[in-house]
Amino acid sequence: MQNRTDSGGAGPGRILLLARQPIFDAALNVFAYELLHRSIDPDRATAPDGSAASSQLLLDAFGPTGITNISEGKPVFINFTEHLVLHPPSPVPPQLVVEVLEDVPATPGVIAGLRALRERGFRIALDDFRHHAALAPMLEVADFVKLDVLAMSEPELRMEVRKLRNYPVRLLAEKIESWEMHNHCVDLGFSYFQGFFLAHPQTFHGERPGVDEAAILSAIGALLRAQDHAPALASAIPCDPMTRLRLLNLANGPDGDTQAVLHTPAEVIARLGPRTAGRACIAILAGITHKPRELLRLALARSRFCEQLGLLCGPVLAARAFETGTLSLLDAFLDRPLPELLHVLNSSATPVGALLHLEGDTGALLSAATAFETATWDAVPWERLAAIGITKADAESAYLESLHWVSGALQALEPG
Repeated sequence: MQNRTDSGGAGPGRILLLARQPIFDAALNVFAYELLHRSIDPDRATAPDGSAASSQLLLDAFGPTGITNISEGKPVFINFTEHLVLHPPSPVPPQLVVEVLEDVPATPGVIAGLRALRERGFRIALDDFRHHAALAPMLEVADFVKLDVLAMSEPELRMEVRKLRNYPVRLLAEKIESWEMHNHCVDLGFSYFQGFFLAHPQTFHGERPGVDEAAILSAIGALLRAQDHAPALASAIPCDPMTRLRLLNLANGPDGDTQAVLHTPAEVIARLGPRTAGRACIAILAGITHKPRELLRLALARSRFCEQLGLLCGPVLAARAFETGTLSLLDAFLDRPLPELLHVLNSSATPVGALLHLEGDTGALLSAATAFETATWDAVPWERLAAIGITKADAESAYLESLHWVSGALQALEPG
């Protein structure tokens, strides 16, 4: 595994940890991505202050083209300190949204800098905003205002929303961790939403969406039990044409190579080996159509990241890591608690310890994946990863690779 991708990267001698977090519109389509980052090479911090150095490193390391690839052409929010507002880098990606950090003062120089950025065509977002008279000039040049819903009481949140209605800005609710909070922010009039609510089950009152949960769990359980035995695995792959088509497209698309096109599940098994079971599980979950598309993207990216790290320890761990990443979001797909679903699966091949308690090597990989998603790099189990031969540079490379792989995988899973 290389420490740099074709679209950019931290490069030799530099490790820049990156997380890409989606920002949703009210219809739960991805409107934009925020890029969060941390340099873990202190020798590179040469800008006037540490956080400015980190933002500059991101722009230097990837460049406009690389950032455009990472954001799949969507708007990309990047944190700007006062230094970067006053001394903006060039060139920058055309879809950049300048996210002004909360500690940037509304000085005449900063306001002039923001106006100059707007004249260049960039939109402005105010991060972690709390209304104050001194910040009114910033609101006059802003396009988006981000409110941290976890940091406010309900009366405080309502008051902030009421005050901001006097300005021509769109409200973005960040750090939403539950569907209940998402729905509440929709009712309050927010336009955009950021957080990890998609990775959690929804609570339904009345009839749940029509999903044959029993059939899904039965098929996944059969795949897990058969994963190391090719004839049994061929029999366990569901017979419905769409699932098989999605599996074939995955094998011929992002997992393909220069070999002949595969036409049957048996040919897929011959090429992918132990990786087949995880791909088939993803192909099954991709048939759940009432869920936001980004949940499938998250499952693919998490599974691939785990797999890429596992590959450094061997193909068996890689295959198990992919399956673990997929199963870790089973509760979000089926809207039931994960322990209940794992009990129904009732398979000795199900990585229960890794899924519920982050145990073992696969648990360490899953823990790393979820920490990267949330940009909580202090929560990455670096020592456990090092014990199985995985470095910080390996983790950086695996995450970037997973972002690129997932685009082709999504296309493969939406045949038509």
